[in-house]
Amino acid sequence: MATNTPNDFLVSVLEGLVDGILILDPQGQLMFANTSATKLCHQLNPNEQYPIEVWRSCEALIDSREWYGDRPLVIESELKTETDHTYRIQVQWLELEQSCLLVRLEDQQRSLQSLAVTEAKKFGLTPREAEVWFLKRCNLSRKEIAARLFITIDTVKKHLGNIQSKRQAHQESWC
Repeated sequence: MATNTPNDFLVSVLEGLVDGILILDPQGQLMFANTSATKLCHQLNPNEQYPIEVWRSCEALIDSREWYGDRPLVIESELKTETDHTYRIQVQWLELEQSCLLVRLEDQQRSLQSLAVTEAKKFGLTPREAEVWFLKRCNLSRKEIAARLFITIDTVKKHLGNIQSKRQAHQESWC
């Protein structure tokens, strides 16, 4: 019977995360990338292991050691693609056998979509209200939502009013 090592457990946890996870050494050598990170990095820059913006964030964390020493610190930045897709980059120190850089790549649209789906269930939204809510969460205007869903602005207003009523009813039931 084979036993799992703590490293096997750590790898399985990191693979199960939706966000992309990279572990780099302080010189920028890739030590680990979960499947999400590998796909994301390939989409963003197919010719490199990871986008240059990731290394810039890592350098900022490395440079911050002069000011903050070993205090826990997270450096955050955003990467915007030409199609206005936004990714959050978070970098922090990770102490394994040696000091490493833990990089988290978060697809902002996927995160907003997950949040909108969770809220749609929590508030009891209809499928169309859920679509409107997701687009509102993405900071689209009423006009942009109407154009994207091929509905009138008045219909968008009606859906947003219904959503607001359901959100308030949910909040009142918790008080």
